[in-house]
Amino acid sequence: MGFNDDENVVIDALMPVRSDYGLASFDRTHAFKFNWVYDLPSPFRMAPVKIALNGWQLSGILSLVSGAPATVSFTTTNGVDITGTASQSPRPDVVGNPVIPKGDRTFYKNFDPTAFRLPAVGTFGNEGKFVMRGPGINNWDISLIKNFPIRERIKAQFRCEAYNAFNHSQFSAMDTVARFDATGKQVNLNLGSFTVARPPRVMQFLLRATF
Repeated sequence: MGFNDDENVVIDALMPVRSDYGLASFDRTHAFKFNWVYDLPSPFRMAPVKIALNGWQLSGILSLVSGAPATVSFTTTNGVDITGTASQSPRPDVVGNPVIPKGDRTFYKNFDPTAFRLPAVGTFGNEGKFVMRGPGINNWDISLIKNFPIRERIKAQFRCEAYNAFNHSQFSAMDTVARFDATGKQVNLNLGSFTVARPPRVMQFLLRATF
């Protein structure tokens, strides 16, 4: 929590001080990382089967991370001067809770766009520092590893690695710029929809010799 994230951010002197106090942009309420290495059973003793099926490992990293704090800005279709000064950017008025239950969220609606209104001319808007969160991370990186003992000091290893192994759609940004017409109607139909996705499944193979 704080007023800004670094010493180069200017506090808005025309707004109530408490309106600039909130979550830091780098805040993540939950950041869970779990990594594991599991040696698969190696019960085989016959040479051909032993070489093929013994010595396998399964490893991976699970990342479950909360989304970054987010806020909504706005533009107008008629270029109206809300604050009366070019150095002061207005904020929308927040008239409701923009956060909606996770079960109600879709690709095109991640928050309630009706919670934001065009501020009156001569005002600055009442939106605080951050009013919601962006998309989080639910990612599995998994490796399948085969170790080949060649001699006492020489070993070979084959690795098959999959990043985002389950090819789970994960989004990293959403449209947070409202657009109001001259009547104050919000006309950006994409407001609240996802705009950027994290990488899909990426696989790589590796062969390594250790001596």
